[in-house]
Amino acid sequence: MKKTKNKIINRGQKFLSGFMLAAVLAFIFNFMPHGAEAAVAGYTAQKISQSYGSLTLAPGKAITFEAAFKNTGTVTWSNSSSNYISLYVDSTGRQLYHPYWYTIEQPGKMIETKVAPGSTAHFRFALRAPELLGFYTIKLKLAAENLTWIPGGVIDLPVNVTNGTTATQDPAVNSPTTAATNTAENFAATKLIQSSQAVALAGGGKVNFTVGFKNIGVTSWETGGANLVKICVAGTTATESFRDTSWLGTSCPAAVSGATLTGQIGYFSFSLAGNLGGDFTPTFVLMNNDKTITGGEVALPIKISGTVEVPIIAPTPAVPETIVRVGLYNTTTAETIRANTAFEVRDAENNLVFSVPVGAIVTAAFNFTAKTYSASLGGEIRDNLSYLKFVSPDLNTIFEITSFESHPAWNTSLNDNKFRGSLELRWSEDRAKLYMINELPLETYLKGLAESSNNNPAEYHRALAIAARTFAQYNINIGGKHPAGNFHLNASSYDQVYRGYNSEIRLPNFVKAVEDTRGIVVIYNNEIVVTPYFAQSDGRTRAWEEVWWGAGKPWLVSRPDPNCAGMNLFGHGVGLSARGARGMALGGSTYEQILKHYYTGVELKKIY
Repeated sequence: MKKTKNKIINRGQKFLSGFMLAAVLAFIFNFMPHGAEAAVAGYTAQKISQSYGSLTLAPGKAITFEAAFKNTGTVTWSNSSSNYISLYVDSTGRQLYHPYWYTIEQPGKMIETKVAPGSTAHFRFALRAPELLGFYTIKLKLAAENLTWIPGGVIDLPVNVTNGTTATQDPAVNSPTTAATNTAENFAATKLIQSSQAVALAGGGKVNFTVGFKNIGVTSWETGGANLVKICVAGTTATESFRDTSWLGTSCPAAVSGATLTGQIGYFSFSLAGNLGGDFTPTFVLMNNDKTITGGEVALPIKISGTVEVPIIAPTPAVPETIVRVGLYNTTTAETIRANTAFEVRDAENNLVFSVPVGAIVTAAFNFTAKTYSASLGGEIRDNLSYLKFVSPDLNTIFEITSFESHPAWNTSLNDNKFRGSLELRWSEDRAKLYMINELPLETYLKGLAESSNNNPAEYHRALAIAARTFAQYNINIGGKHPAGNFHLNASSYDQVYRGYNSEIRLPNFVKAVEDTRGIVVIYNNEIVVTPYFAQSDGRTRAWEEVWWGAGKPWLVSRPDPNCAGMNLFGHGVGLSARGARGMALGGSTYEQILKHYYTGVELKKIY
């Protein structure tokens, strides 16, 4: 088993990609809402419910947490204004960071668009146990952004991280993961109809599912407010494999389609997506005010086939984009590879070694003494070969390196071992290491980056896509950062975090940003320049010469970063600040304004 590369802070020429590392070390930040002042009149809250009073989790285990607060003040709450309502965590709580959080210190914003005085606001987010065993008491505080903490808006949550356990809770607290239910005289249901008894999906496909429940309680079901009825996945079942981007949240696909009086049928319709292959049988339950509704459940077998139907790649443009070579990892063992289409194994001289059928596994190995390669397929062995290439002319071919394990920390059941383009197993004499290299078009590479979360603002995603494209193109132009390894960039935070095809599936909004900005790069004096970026500043970015060697670079000078004022510097500090840029996007700035703020005197140019 290969070890996933450690993410460390870069020094010298190694530019910290920042955002992914920020998730790991987020606990260093202060606990405060941005720009918060003393308590502001009109803002008060009363906690109505929370899904757990305490938690016992295994290391790395993730669970969905929900909370509800009544607006007891006189000001209407919003989830989109400059004073949007969100929950913050303290430094201990940040050790339970999950990539689905709104920011690295804000687990989630209020779900409703507006909550008037007297109404209830709901919050939903994931918590992931740290790897370190022990007891953690985390505090969550309700805030009006840039304005105030909200009195009464506090949750204290004890968390015990211990081996060999599953999620548990304090039984005194209502939870969607146990039998705690609304009583029949208030909310109750009986299932009457569903569109299918089971769902079969090809990879990449979608299907709609509808289920109808009769309201046999005494309270009407509503699409929002205190009587909101929604359908959610029960317990702590992971939903990444079949969750569609149209869902209300991580675990809850939809609310009831319309107001449903007692005796009427309420319908719940939502899409299921074939993200990752496998067999799943989630139980969907009706919920109100963080309680399950008696009789409101349906188990749905979902089968996602192993044959992945991937998105169609656009034809090669008249002016072809650059090809990038990415060092995925180094290895000392044999590698096994298969694909969703037929492909070829060729040697360094382009001689055909094997034609590999769909789904067949080819094994490639390196003799570290003789410095020769071998390949085997179906019992047939070819040896004494030069370095090996695994190629297909079709960018819709997805190679799967079945011998490679790269599990995202937030869900270790996933394995990021799938890649478009071509693969190459090649020895580096200068480094005395054997590398697996992924060669593919630059735009396809960018879609496989994991430098953001999917729910970030579109203009921030576009700015980040252009900065990442420019960083890659600049390094390609100078011959790469790793010529001794026979590749341009590596796949870790030393350069840019690249996780391949699965990242395309998980980050469709960032993929769209790449497509929206296709071929656009940052230039200074009509030359493509290096564009480092990092997690967050302490109120200003750093000039190149403050951090690295030699003369300064005129487009990389210190710039004010007001969205990070009062925070701790995280990262090298040169170039685009991820948190600051995100704040600019939320404030209405375009991607061009963001880039020209952090990179002084630059222009944007479409090179293909």
